[in-house]
Amino acid sequence: MTQRNHNTVKALSRRSVLGGIGAVSALAATGHPLRAQTLTPVRVTTALRLANYTPAYTALREGIFAKHGLSVEISAASSVAEPISILNAGRAEFAMTGTGMAVNSAIEGADTRVIAKMAGAIGLWFISKPGAGVKTLEDLKGKTIASYRFPSNTVSSPTYAMKSVGGFDPKDAGANFVEGPLGSIIPTVVDGRADLGCVFEWDASIAEAVHGLEVSLPLAGVLGPIAFTSTLVSAAYAEKNPEVVQSFVNALTESMQLLHADPGVYARVSAQEFDQVPGAAIEAGAKRLLGTEGVVPRNPMLTPHEWDAIVAHDLAAGTVRGQGDYASLVDMSYAERAIASLANQG
Repeated sequence: MTQRNHNTVKALSRRSVLGGIGAVSALAATGHPLRAQTLTPVRVTTALRLANYTPAYTALREGIFAKHGLSVEISAASSVAEPISILNAGRAEFAMTGTGMAVNSAIEGADTRVIAKMAGAIGLWFISKPGAGVKTLEDLKGKTIASYRFPSNTVSSPTYAMKSVGGFDPKDAGANFVEGPLGSIIPTVVDGRADLGCVFEWDASIAEAVHGLEVSLPLAGVLGPIAFTSTLVSAAYAEKNPEVVQSFVNALTESMQLLHADPGVYARVSAQEFDQVPGAAIEAGAKRLLGTEGVVPRNPMLTPHEWDAIVAHDLAAGTVRGQGDYASLVDMSYAERAIASLANQG
């Protein structure tokens, strides 16, 4: 992306973004322009239902996909790898999952492209009983840490951070993981079977708001910019339907801008999408996610540095089987055009 485009994105005013969304809301309210328009059906598969995909949930619920001519259906797969299988089988037009899955897809012979970054940092936090939080990686030494089962990021990411940033091996330092099934981390900490838990949202804010636990040490700040999750498309679909792919990325870009221009949208959409999460946890989690640099991107551009960072992370975790080439697996042309288009509207 050119420096001019980067600066222009930063210069987008809150008024211009909200004005555009207001126009979408008005169209949706009156119905006439949207009904007159034939919407292209698009299926999206995501790796589980995670806050990482809130830009997509927002684009759907706030009418942004419809504004860009798309009728989008989002469904959740049961693992990080499954969206790639669904995409390659032609049962979805777009897949949202761990960026490193593009490497495995290429190794298996599928021709996929990463077209948009969905999360540019790893949104993991540590939870503990009050007063037992951690401030640095050094504080993890000698601790028992509740996590989900490997290769969950709740165990692979802190392990990678301790080794690559902290400079020590967790086992040698007495940092031991207590791995368990989904939903096990908070009870393990509450019951005292672990000193700490490593969690995503909304677990972090549920632990805080419902169970009175302390949230500390965001790993996003430790590991820095990294292309954690992304949107992928098959090269064949992109070649046959470039205008649909462009419209999809345009909508994601507009949604990301909206979430930062009006943070209340994040909480509102999340309350609708994750209606089983208590309201207090949604409010706290939305602030935490938006306030942690990179977790909610301001635009979908994915840089070579962010690519290299996730490949190094996933290679260490054992979840990818090769290096992967940014030039052949990542296509940021749609993101560049989307950013330029939104800037021109402002």
